Amino acid sequence: MIYALLTPKWLAAYLFTPILYQIARFLIVKFSPDYLLPASANDPNYAAQFSNAGAGIFHGQIVNDAFCDLILSRIKQHENSDVVNQITQANSMHKNAILTNEIGLEPFISSFTNFFFKKIAPDVLPGALLKTIDSIHSYVVRYGISLDRDLGFHVDDSFLTINLCLNDGFVGSDLQFEGQRCTTHIDTLSGEHERVLIKHKKGKMILHHGKNRHYVETIRKGERFNLIIWCQNKSERAQWFDATKNQKCPDWCSYTS
Repeated sequence: MIYALLTPKWLAAYLFTPILYQIARFLIVKFSPDYLLPASANDPNYAAQFSNAGAGIFHGQIVNDAFCDLILSRIKQHENSDVVNQITQANSMHKNAILTNEIGLEPFISSFTNFFFKKIAPDVLPGALLKTIDSIHSYVVRYGISLDRDLGFHVDDSFLTINLCLNDGFVGSDLQFEGQRCTTHIDTLSGEHERVLIKHKKGKMILHHGKNRHYVETIRKGERFNLIIWCQNKSERAQWFDATKNQKCPDWCSYTS
């Protein structure tokens, strides 16, 4: 297998071509701290880069434009390639999402996620969101007039979701949260304090419990591309499916009668 270390400076000068796409998608791109924004001298652990948006949702920025542009360049080359109609469906909700392994970035995303959990997450997230990662499912969602227009009310197959906006230049497509629920209470009304609206901006990352119900509003102009990382834990997944069977409410469900 070919190994390539892409630094942001080298990447900026690198131009993919359709002919090279089949080779480029198999390159191993290594994540490094060069893709992070410089840490504040007063906060080397990046905690100050995040704000608590409410209801256990955290919003902030730690990666630079080179991180976003690397992923976007692979997406654009994929869209211009002969394999664009041969992609594997990323999940049951999106018609136009692309798995990161389809564009050769699964190792890059896995190494970034492991770095984030080891070096950054302990200073940002509460203990309930610091479970052991047993598996990672990552993909890029694509919203636009000719792509996915919106996304209905749902929960994620994760204990933690990392949602990173990769571009600017769109209108609408905001992310609306409605509160953390188990399978028994998934259709219950949300409290006012649970309803949180997040507007996407390039480089900004949203961190939330996968079972915090949410939906995406209709995009009105342009296209939006976001990297989605589902961090999965076997015991959490088992708890979810057990609750489906026995109708028992887990302790992380925020429903109150």
